Amino acid sequence: MTVLYLVLAAVTLTVAWLRARPSHRPPDGPPRGAIRRTARWRWIGVAVGVALGVAVATADSPDLGALLAAPVFGLCVLVGVLIGEASVAPPGGPTRTAALEVRTVQDYLPRRMSRAVGVAAVGLLALLAVTSANSGPDDAGNPGRALKLRCPPTVEAHGPWPGAFYSVPLAVVVLLGLAVAYVVLRNIVRRPRPGGTPDLIAVDDASRRRAARAVTGAGGILVGLPLAGVAATASWALLSTGCGPSWGRPVGWFLLVAWPMVIALTVWWTTAVLVPERTTAAGVAS
Repeated sequence: MTVLYLVLAAVTLTVAWLRARPSHRPPDGPPRGAIRRTARWRWIGVAVGVALGVAVATADSPDLGALLAAPVFGLCVLVGVLIGEASVAPPGGPTRTAALEVRTVQDYLPRRMSRAVGVAAVGLLALLAVTSANSGPDDAGNPGRALKLRCPPTVEAHGPWPGAFYSVPLAVVVLLGLAVAYVVLRNIVRRPRPGGTPDLIAVDDASRRRAARAVTGAGGILVGLPLAGVAATASWALLSTGCGPSWGRPVGWFLLVAWPMVIALTVWWTTAVLVPERTTAAGVAS
């Protein structure tokens, strides 16, 4: 995880440097340069996320690393989009125009996709809370790594189990990623307009929707793959127990059935990141 901290520190300094640059572009100029720049940074975030995700997945704790690899990838994509948005200089020149308008995050979010991400995030955090509350030490004494069940006169232990050993670092990375996603979306909304003509405004809005869709997809990857991993692991443990609480087997079957749906949603979210939608000037991504 040291590499992750170094990368996060580096991108934070980069964002601060980009925001401090006093560069301006001609007033009412074409936004194509800004679109290319934001797309370039998004792809840099994807490349760094893949490399860092592989490094985390092959870390000293392979099972924990594999669980954190996807959130790390999504976090890198979000940071890449944030840097791209921060690098767009406001219009400058002797004459500038401005329009009075109110822009909100909801204006640019793909509605169905963002709702699916919200449901998945709530589901992941709720599942982690339940699995952590029913966890105990494994045979090696690692706390929060096994499902402990009292089966008189013995106690059964099933693992690996997504207890506190896994859920705490995973929840920290996911919550950090969701906070970054909110900051990125705010920057997308507050980015200055490239000009005041209807054509430039339409192209600029399409660019914002495309960036918001990529952010939503990255947020989906951030929660989707960990949710799939936690659901598969928890269902296997719950369905293989000889005893346990009355809710154990129903929840296990529910997680097993929900697992393919989570995978399908994650494929959808990944497509949003890797295959930017070709929106029309007035098109709304969904």
